Amino acid sequence: MIDSKSKILIVDDRKENIIAMQTLLEELNVDIITASSGNEALATTLENDFALALIDVQMPEMDGYETVRLMRKVEKTRFLPVIFVSAIYSNDPYLIQGIEAGAVDFITKPFNPRILLGKIRIFLDMHLQKNLLEAEIERRILVEDQLTEAKLRAEESDRLKSAFIANMSHEIRTPLTTIVGMAGLLSEKDYLPDKKKEIAAHIEKNSESLLTIINDILDLSKIEAGEVKVNKRPVDIRKLLNELHQIFLQKLKRNNKISTVELRLNMNDESPVFPVTDENRLRQVLSNLLGNALKFTSAGFIEIGYKLGDGYIDLYVEDTGSGIPQEKMQVVFERFQKLNDFSVGTGLGLSIAKKLTDILGGQISVVSEINKGSKFIVSIPYTEIDLENKNQINTNPINQKRMADLSNKTLLIAEDEYPIYFLLETMLAPSNIKIKWARNGREALEVFKEEGNFDAVLLDIKMPEMDGIETFKEIRKVDKKVPVIAQTAYVMSEERAHLEEIGFSGFISKPFVRSEIIEMIDSLIQ
Repeated sequence: MIDSKSKILIVDDRKENIIAMQTLLEELNVDIITASSGNEALATTLENDFALALIDVQMPEMDGYETVRLMRKVEKTRFLPVIFVSAIYSNDPYLIQGIEAGAVDFITKPFNPRILLGKIRIFLDMHLQKNLLEAEIERRILVEDQLTEAKLRAEESDRLKSAFIANMSHEIRTPLTTIVGMAGLLSEKDYLPDKKKEIAAHIEKNSESLLTIINDILDLSKIEAGEVKVNKRPVDIRKLLNELHQIFLQKLKRNNKISTVELRLNMNDESPVFPVTDENRLRQVLSNLLGNALKFTSAGFIEIGYKLGDGYIDLYVEDTGSGIPQEKMQVVFERFQKLNDFSVGTGLGLSIAKKLTDILGGQISVVSEINKGSKFIVSIPYTEIDLENKNQINTNPINQKRMADLSNKTLLIAEDEYPIYFLLETMLAPSNIKIKWARNGREALEVFKEEGNFDAVLLDIKMPEMDGIETFKEIRKVDKKVPVIAQTAYVMSEERAHLEEIGFSGFISKPFVRSEIIEMIDSLIQ
């Protein structure tokens, strides 16, 4: 018995003959379609895929022979198996004429039903095997197409990877050469203060460039691995934009553009705005756009602002920079794309900005005109929410804080790398705070238990013998209240959320920003 249903066409001008043939074929698992004339049969074969046709020879208007001859002229029915059935024509000339017309068999009435069913089963089996073979051919063609596409993708990936490695080698070596060279100059001789200041500025600027490159590579790796998690909460947009404004004012100064480029902050609406989103991700997107504008704008202005819409908020960065060539507009958000051949960087910033915006459930777009500037718009969902004590949230620009006198306070720093400890000690020196250094978590725990009079603890998360998290848990067994600050190179929001969940009092990320450390220490110790 055939498992998959095939179709059989019965063509006969006498209804009783059709009924008799349908009754005979009931035991077969097939769909039966009937036609009462040659013309109707031809029309039906164009609409259906038949396994077999049983056609009466003697029919008015068009006999069976002519019907089959016409079938053989159509591509779809050229090879359709046909069995002629006749009660009148039974001698050899008619049999030969039927075979010449294109039939595969000629059965005369009365016939043996078992013989006819046996023949029909053979053709049904052949039709099934034909369908299976065609399906297998299609599958193999599909697999070949997929393999070809995969091969092309792999070749393109290899090409991009090779270009990326070559580009990164150049981009990393350029700032690194400056950093190493300038640091060597400082160690060779005692320069005048102005010269030292200039050398230090070069080191700082190139260190920042190097850090941006490394962060871009790490961010793209996490995004493409699907490891980016979103930590949504109400975000004070006015405060965020104020902070970015002040940060990039400093960058304008370091890039010697403060006199030629105006950094504008457009927040005409005085009402606080709190979209529910991931602040760190949104900050990263806007920072990438501002950094891009700073890179390509040598005169005029850069403006950051926002505009509320119905169910969304548009945050934008506009500049009067060099603009984007028309041929680059279609690929501006793709990986490794640079807006010109002279710009430094990875070519990943805008790609990362788009991917993060997508993760936030938003959209990013750009309008640009060559030599006139560009405007990038980040649209994210916005719903007005009620926040308790909203009027108490500080929306003023951040201030450059000076550390208070902490000469009566003691800080334990657990850090296995001496240069990092030296950096922290130097940053905190103006406060006169007493510092105790432990080289790993186990030593930090021993010192804490022995002395036990620390006002705060600064723990590196990744340390030998006992890491920062384990050390924190052991310290909490001894003292439930002492502020413990985590310091780590992991800056993704999910790591920050994990440390907050564990119970750390605060969090600072490498590389350190002095103002953040000052603010953190002041707020926890005072």
